[in-house]
Amino acid sequence: MADKEFGPHPNMKRLYHLYLLLVLLPLLLLGLGLSLLILKYGTLYFLLFFSLYFVPLFLATTFVLYWIPRYYSSLRYELREEEVRVRKGVWWKMEHTVPYARVMSVDTVQGPLSRRLGIGSVDIYTAGYTGQAGGGGGPGTRRAEASLIHLSNFREIKEEVLRRVRGRPLFGDSGRIVEELVKIRELLERGR
Repeated sequence: MADKEFGPHPNMKRLYHLYLLLVLLPLLLLGLGLSLLILKYGTLYFLLFFSLYFVPLFLATTFVLYWIPRYYSSLRYELREEEVRVRKGVWWKMEHTVPYARVMSVDTVQGPLSRRLGIGSVDIYTAGYTGQAGGGGGPGTRRAEASLIHLSNFREIKEEVLRRVRGRPLFGDSGRIVEELVKIRELLERGR
């Protein structure tokens, strides 16, 4: 099987801009309402409120707008012959490698906004890497060891990962372990 390297769909940036807008609109409306109330007490109070509310909001928004394209560019996924590799990070670089022999479950996730934008994610789980709450804690508590986020062809990628997982012995060396156990059994039976 050939290695396959790819990244998220460009609609990821649109999704993150929508998230930002959904957070920003209520904050702007609240700030404008409070500004009108404070303006009644004088210009000095208004300027003080404006500088303490809108300036930090502007700086935070500018930071997020700066970060979104850089985070998008940092996401790289590889379906390699023996493993899945995920690289990401703007300032703190992270790399997750999951051998196919350790994969226990492959799920897809698609929220309402992602669905409208035609993107989804593939979460890859291994036994024992399910976070503090374990596997049965409900949505959001089970942590994937590798997440391939915001893909347009996420269903195809899931099937590709499953194809590469199928037919592999669980945990890689189970065939050798069985052979060793058979040899041990034969030795024990001879020793009786």
